[in-house]
Amino acid sequence: MSETTVPPRPVATARTSDDILWTRRLAGNLLSLYIRLVRATSKPVRLPADMHARAAKAQPAIYVSWHANVLALPLFQEPGMVEVVGLASPHPDGQIAAACINALGVRMIMGTGASEKATHATGGMAAFRALLRELAAGSSVFLTAEVPPIPGRKVSKGVIALARKSGRPIFAMAAATSHRRIVERLWDKMQINHPFSRLALVVSDAIVVDESVTDEQAQAQLKSVLDDAYAQALRLADERS
Repeated sequence: MSETTVPPRPVATARTSDDILWTRRLAGNLLSLYIRLVRATSKPVRLPADMHARAAKAQPAIYVSWHANVLALPLFQEPGMVEVVGLASPHPDGQIAAACINALGVRMIMGTGASEKATHATGGMAAFRALLRELAAGSSVFLTAEVPPIPGRKVSKGVIALARKSGRPIFAMAAATSHRRIVERLWDKMQINHPFSRLALVVSDAIVVDESVTDEQAQAQLKSVLDDAYAQALRLADERS
């Protein structure tokens, strides 16, 4: 009897880091097109109505949102706004968000604070120094309040340290659309905004971190203001005009 030769199975090759990064950039660019659609087809309602004029008087500033609203910044963009530089984490989701926001015309800095799950190679100190340089040069910055991926909506110490070191005010911001999805299974309960909506944009009064408050007091104040801004955005989006 003759032997039957079974051809070897092809060996699966691992995707290179360049391939993975390219895929995340593609996903981010596609997401940016969707956000453009949301912005173009939605009717904005601002609280306060003169939010951009008020904020312009306090530039450069530190804009902060909950991570659930990480894609909110592009929805606030209007012609004539002062340049805002964003901060994104080097995690996979952060790379997609960075590519998305960058495609919408916002420069991004990569880095995040240390958390219980990630204490090394986060780029946190380098990012902190880069944000300080941007503020000193006159650019405003945007970052999320939490350090991913820790749930619970806890304000990180890094946000407060940035405000204290730079002397610049913090503005809490939130956005919501009347047609939306809240992804409950995700650690941050990400909000996905849908087009053809009523778009609520909320910015708080300035929060100043100086010698009159401790870091813990500033963290508690910012959490309260962020929670209130997010709740206001959801209520405003759902109101019938």
